[in-house]
Amino acid sequence: MTTHAAPTTTPRWADSSRGLGRLIEALIGIGLLRRPLFFQARQLIIRTAESNGIPWRARRKELQQAAEPLLAASTTAGLTPPAYYLSRFHAYEQGNLCWQAAAEAEQATDAMALRVWPEEQLMPAEAQARLRDAIHAVAEPLLPASIDRVVDLGCSVGVSTQALARWLNARAAASSAHPPTLIGLDLSPEMLSVARVRDPQGLVHDWRHAAAEATGLASGSVDLVSLQFVCHELPQGATRAVLAEAARLLRPGGVLLMVDQDPGSSVLQRLPAPVATLLKSTEPFIEQYFALDLPAALQEAGFRNPSIRACDPRHRVIACLR
Repeated sequence: MTTHAAPTTTPRWADSSRGLGRLIEALIGIGLLRRPLFFQARQLIIRTAESNGIPWRARRKELQQAAEPLLAASTTAGLTPPAYYLSRFHAYEQGNLCWQAAAEAEQATDAMALRVWPEEQLMPAEAQARLRDAIHAVAEPLLPASIDRVVDLGCSVGVSTQALARWLNARAAASSAHPPTLIGLDLSPEMLSVARVRDPQGLVHDWRHAAAEATGLASGSVDLVSLQFVCHELPQGATRAVLAEAARLLRPGGVLLMVDQDPGSSVLQRLPAPVATLLKSTEPFIEQYFALDLPAALQEAGFRNPSIRACDPRHRVIACLR
């Protein structure tokens, strides 16, 4: 399959070795400035989302109240998260391990989808559907006719997992095949509790509390591994470990579907300095992500025939075979 690769030049605001990137890194490193940066980032996100019809605060309260009783059922006893997962992500001092992050993830995902097409008057559901349809279209040519088992690594509150379920269930119905079994896996029990609340129809068969690099699932037991909007939140070593685990899980001929920031995106390359500063202050591993040669890392993990395509102005899809 032909590979469509975008340039992988690190945006200048993300490169801490020179110019604007060095200045941003210095600002972020000042403790007295970090909290104001986080506060401004959160306020900007919330204001923008609510002005675009996303009920950020009301939905946060609703989801947290419904999810709190499910925390014990969403927790694997004795599981210790890796050190990188304790970093300050997305303007949350506790990173992803807090109710605030979990109860706001759905709204943040809708806001992210709207930011992809800022000049168009889209409703959040329209933007989300457009984003997911573009992602699935890249994977479709690689998939076998029948898919039995799917794992969504780093599933968060299940937005990508449920979109996968709807797509794959419709695909199976069109060919009179059995719908696949879906597993959503994440390190945050709070996120998984919210995922359960968001999935009243039971589209996803199992919400599993585990690390993406150590799932505990059987080798060669999966037809499709999904890894969506995860790698930019990982140090390079963790990304390599997750890719190795995905390769272990997949049957021969199985498919890895990755989605993330596109280093070659002109939108990301041209981010205004204030916006870039807010973004980098909330994404501690974004520079490592941009600097990683993903095609080489995939080959090292045992994948082949990568298809790399921009699916929208900000993101790229990488689909490849085991």
